[in-house]
Amino acid sequence: MLEDNKHLLLFSLKQELFGISVKNVTRVINLEKIIKIPKAPTFVVGAINLEGHVIPVVDLANKIDLGITEVNEDKKVIVLEILREEEETMEVGVIIDEVLDVVALENNALAAPPLDNMGFNANCLDGMYKTGEDFYMVISASKIFESELETLVQ
Repeated sequence: MLEDNKHLLLFSLKQELFGISVKNVTRVINLEKIIKIPKAPTFVVGAINLEGHVIPVVDLANKIDLGITEVNEDKKVIVLEILREEEETMEVGVIIDEVLDVVALENNALAAPPLDNMGFNANCLDGMYKTGEDFYMVISASKIFESELETLVQ
């Protein structure tokens, strides 16, 4: 996953530190108007209209079993582009608290994540990244939405 692009977008969510490959990130925007989607899964907060495209917005914390995010204008949305079947892509937004940095990864910079006792669904992680005293859990965009890739956006 991260071999193609050696940069991570680092962010915070629910007082935890995360990273995601910038190859999946199309932009980061302020959370403004959310359109409610009736009968959507509980982790789908709604949708946004971004330059004429309707993009579903997911509560990332809820999706990875980290809790429920309070949706307000202080939140940011990372708009991700995720590869679907047969070279098609889908766009989805994930709510975060704050963007912290973009970093270049050195070879072997990711450590395998401990899969036990993480307090949330760690199966969506590509690894752990350490900088200074901080550890960042590196999320895989495709692993987060593995089961929803066909149903989230038609």
